[in-house]
Amino acid sequence: MSHNIIHIKVANFPIAVERVLEPRLRDRPVAVAIEAGPRSLVYSASDEARRNGVYRGMALHQALKNCPDLHVLPPNEALYWRITQAMIDILGEFTPVLEPLRYGHAYLDMSGTSKLFGRVKDAAAKAQREIQQRLRLGASAGVASNKLVSKVASDFIVDIGEQSGLCDVKRGDEAPFLAPLRVDYLPGVRSRVRDELLDLNVKINRQLAAIPPEALHAVFGRFCVILHQRAQGIDHRPVRPPRRAPEIVERIQLDEDSNDYDVLLKLLYGLLAEAVMHLREKELNTSLLVLHIQYSDYKENSAQQRFRPLDNEIELKSILRSVFDRVLTRRVRVRKMTLHLRALAAAQRQLSLFGDEKDPKIIAVSEAMDAIRRRFGSRAIRFGDGM
Repeated sequence: MSHNIIHIKVANFPIAVERVLEPRLRDRPVAVAIEAGPRSLVYSASDEARRNGVYRGMALHQALKNCPDLHVLPPNEALYWRITQAMIDILGEFTPVLEPLRYGHAYLDMSGTSKLFGRVKDAAAKAQREIQQRLRLGASAGVASNKLVSKVASDFIVDIGEQSGLCDVKRGDEAPFLAPLRVDYLPGVRSRVRDELLDLNVKINRQLAAIPPEALHAVFGRFCVILHQRAQGIDHRPVRPPRRAPEIVERIQLDEDSNDYDVLLKLLYGLLAEAVMHLREKELNTSLLVLHIQYSDYKENSAQQRFRPLDNEIELKSILRSVFDRVLTRRVRVRKMTLHLRALAAAQRQLSLFGDEKDPKIIAVSEAMDAIRRRFGSRAIRFGDGM
């Protein structure tokens, strides 16, 4: 079955959103960054800032040297999340097969929707107008037969200065469209891979597509096949709507970034206490714990662990600590942590036939803590190592 894919992109999403709230920031060099600390990094930079030598991932103090009149804003992730959700709601009016990416990016599979919205190009243009009218955000759109080419098309249209432009790549024109573009337009071709291709004097996709995969294997291993396919515009990945499995989520953004193990662990124990309280209120068990952390340089890491169904803080604490030890792999300060309890199921109240009944002491302690928290609030009682 042939597909019709749209990639929608709001370029420099955090700054675009901030400029809707504060129009005076338009046409000024703007960056989003945490201003505290000498190791603060730029999270997003406007086109004006980039023209003055400021880019994502740069140290903030260096960015201010390169651009003394840079206007620095703190990140407002709650706002960015709300606006992204509003954008996804708009796009959901065009197709149920929708895959949101990071803030302000999404794939739409428009296959089989021509009777409702006409040509895919027209549907993409209408989606752009709706985002502009309802959210006052300009969005670029790439239209193609697959995800890879649609994304490259939307990136390309932004790079040539059309923040709200539309690029329609006809079926069969994928390889010719990609041929003259730089190799770093392709997903996965960043930093190390790009540098290795430059060492081979490969700068554009036409050159990469002309090299047989077996000749690339010595440098790129098994990735050589995917790399060669991408240079030709071949991509069989489907658009995957996010799973809606129920979960309990608690998150914290630190007032000051920290890499103090004990401090971070205590904060996590606090998140666990909140999550377990909600778990027990709903009379549920969990058998999957997922921990996601974001460092001060905005790089992220996550880990998870499965276990027998549990609903008490006492046993979950040791699991959380084990996951935390696996996820904290860098010495960089941490700025945000998110705890997920997944694989939820109704708690079993009947006696087990296999001799794994709950410890009555754990039940008694958990129920006593529940009673105190219901009466005096979730922070009224904590374990000593979570204070």
